[in-house]
Parts: sequence; C-alpha cells; structure tokens
Amino acid sequence: LSIQIDKEFESLIPRLTDEEFSQLEKNVIEDGCRDALVLWEDILVDGHNRYRICQKHGIPFNTVQREFANRDKAREWIILNQFGRRNLTAFQRAELALKLKPRVEAEAKARQIRKPSDFVVQKSAPQKSRDELASIAGISHDTLRKAEVIKEEGTSEQIQRARKGGQGNTVNAIFREIMESKADPDERKTCI
Repeated sequence: LSIQIDKEFESLIPRLTDEEFSQLEKNVIEDGCRDALVLWEDILVDGHNRYRICQKHGIPFNTVQREFANRDKAREWIILNQFGRRNLTAFQRAELALKLKPRVEAEAKARQIRKPSDFVVQKSAPQKSRDELASIAGISHDTLRKAEVIKEEGTSEQIQRARKGGQGNTVNAIFREIMESKADPDERKTCI
C-alpha cells in the first residue's frame, strides 16, 4: 500500500505540541495504532501523526477509504473532522473555520441569487457567513471576528501565542494588544 502525503491537506490540521506528539507516540507504542488511517484513494486525509509514528517504529496500522467528489470536499471534511478530535484553543477553532470561509460565502451568495427580488434580507451576507462559521467552530461570531483581525494584523509571535492559548494568550487579550498598538499615542495615555 502506497500512502501519499498531500502537503495542502496536511497543512489544514493544527500541529500537535511537542508534548501532545510525545504522548501520542507513547500511546501508539504501548497500545498500537487503534484508529484506522483515513485515505482518499492513496492520499492520507486523517492520521498524519499516527502514520509517522507507525512508520518510525514499524507499528502496523489499518486504513479505511473515504470517497469525496473532489479536493474541495476532501479539504472540507478534513477541517470539519478536526473540530471533534482534540482540545483546540478558540483561536485554532477560528483558524479552521476561516479556512471554510470561501465556501460559506459562495453558498450565501448563491442563496441570495435564488431569493425573489421582493425578499428582504434580515442580516447582511457577511454577518450571516460569520455566524455560520462561528457556529461550525463552536465559538462566538465576535471571537471569530477578533481572530480574523489577529490573523491579518497580528505579529507572528502574537499568532503563535493565540494558538497556544492560556492566560494572557486568549483571543481577547491579543486582540486588545493589537488595538492598543494601533491607537494614537496620546489616546493611549488617556486609556491607561
């Protein structure tokens, strides 16, 4: 069996911390690879870390096939599958949801085109898309909006901290840092 690693698909999956990878490696060595690796034809779509561990230690594993209509559907499945897998920070959940943004916006636009001309839209399409993405991710639309600002305007250090989460590294804390750094210096004095 020849398994192919698709770099784009692999990049959709949040990286494990060194500690998480070590724990997974320990579990797979002790218990074997309990969950089957998921393939789309010969492309690995789920189980990248387990596959590496099994290859490194010569541990046998099982595979299951998934059928997808195209790469977009495979990509979507990979992202949605991550939400139920691990403890992700709010920022990581937002990052995953934002990868679905083009699809959600395209579907929203298609729905608007199909509506009769006298239909009054209650919410703007971008707001509805943000609500849908937030719902998929299990976070508030405000958290999603702030995470988007962090992705667009934050430093690489701030983005890494947001991915890590924890005290001082929440979406709100880092969003506030970014907003304060953009504020007029005279305004900041009155805010402090």
